[in-house]
Amino acid sequence: MALLTRASVLGDWAYFNDETFYFLAARRMHQGAWLYADVWDRKGPGLFATYWLATAFSPTLAACRWLALGFAAATACVLAQITRIWAGWAGGVLAGTLYLAAIPMFVGGGAQSQVFYNLYIALAAWLVLNTGPRGAVAAMALAGLALTYKQTALCEGVFLGLWALGRAWQGGAGRRALILQGAAMVMAGAAPMLLAGAIFAAGGHFGVFWHAMVTSNLVKHYDPWGDHWIRIHALTVAASPVLVLAAAGLALGAVKRGKHRPGRAFLTGWVLAAIAGLLIVPNFYADYTLPLMAPLCVCAGLAMARYPLGWLGATAALTIYLLATSELDFAGRRAASHEVEALAQAIRQRQPQARLLVYEGPMALYALAGEAPPSPLLDNFHLNFPFENNTSHLDTAREIRRILAWRPDVVVMYHGHNPASENPRTAGPVRAYLSHCRLWQSAPYHEIAASPVLDVYGDCARNQQQDAPRTLAKAQ
Repeated sequence: MALLTRASVLGDWAYFNDETFYFLAARRMHQGAWLYADVWDRKGPGLFATYWLATAFSPTLAACRWLALGFAAATACVLAQITRIWAGWAGGVLAGTLYLAAIPMFVGGGAQSQVFYNLYIALAAWLVLNTGPRGAVAAMALAGLALTYKQTALCEGVFLGLWALGRAWQGGAGRRALILQGAAMVMAGAAPMLLAGAIFAAGGHFGVFWHAMVTSNLVKHYDPWGDHWIRIHALTVAASPVLVLAAAGLALGAVKRGKHRPGRAFLTGWVLAAIAGLLIVPNFYADYTLPLMAPLCVCAGLAMARYPLGWLGATAALTIYLLATSELDFAGRRAASHEVEALAQAIRQRQPQARLLVYEGPMALYALAGEAPPSPLLDNFHLNFPFENNTSHLDTAREIRRILAWRPDVVVMYHGHNPASENPRTAGPVRAYLSHCRLWQSAPYHEIAASPVLDVYGDCARNQQQDAPRTLAKAQ
């Protein structure tokens, strides 16, 4: 199921721009760049370390996607093991299968951060349920690893830690034992991020690391367009097959006798913790829902294990997701990737070794067609999105001026893009720079979440050289 639902995007350059950025950042890290100081983002160091590791074995985007496929399959297996505690093997297999079928609906068919850290949280949950104090400490270390991918994993880690302490207390542990176990768990959970902080401090970059991990998240705008409820409604509709089965599973309880009440309490707490992680960064983007899929699919397994109605519900949910997501559209995803590759080839033919500025559009062009700008703001979302202005440790307008002073040969923009969706401090200088360029072509671009048309401008540096004498003559 993992291969079936993910094979179409393994080498897809157009699937999701975020993943292309992580890949480009990993390539720069292999060249000696410091994360956050030389390539800025808010995602945790664990995610970039994973991309760095994948590209160390093969310097391709497909390598990252293959690794994510393995993580997704492993997560499904762990979820199956958790579910079988209360629902037997039938419920376990169906829960894991539903997880793999559902996550592409939420942009989880590639190598997003949640695809990786869901495995750590699932393993932590299994340890908390099946082992003693030492296993709980190991579980917190895994939750700490998840935290280095995205800070919202803190909510699930806290829940699992409290559950483990509650079990120890119910098992007769004294106050001293609980304090010692709690301290060990906190230290284990904090260790991965503390180690990362120590590495950046040793390199003289702790300030930018702290800003990326903490400060930038406090100054970021949430709900910039005032469409929270529209996004929540869309996510609820997309998740409705899993939500219905999960609600039924929680209502019906465990299939196996003697496992009813603890299972319901644990799963309810896990779901609420995942919801809390979604709410503390309330952008309600589709991929932010991915952590919620893990506990929901386990809950759904309790319903799907019941024959025949549960099996019918499982069949219906799997069919809906397999038909609704585009990952099984192999021809469509191949065509979308070829569009980006053809655009890159056209740029290479007209301007070999081009200096590129992809202000809007596929950052894959940096890997396929030319050189990226010399700025830590490699992710063009940080340059063009108005509500990302100055959220990094850098002045966004100053960075775009520095990029334009580098004199890009080729600039890529959205065709007819809404000015309200652009940062005026950066869009203005870029559009003024385009007066020295020629419009080479307009081309389609089919990302998984949007299908804009791209305008490609070229001959920019050459035209600037030709325009310089005219500008001087006019001045004289």
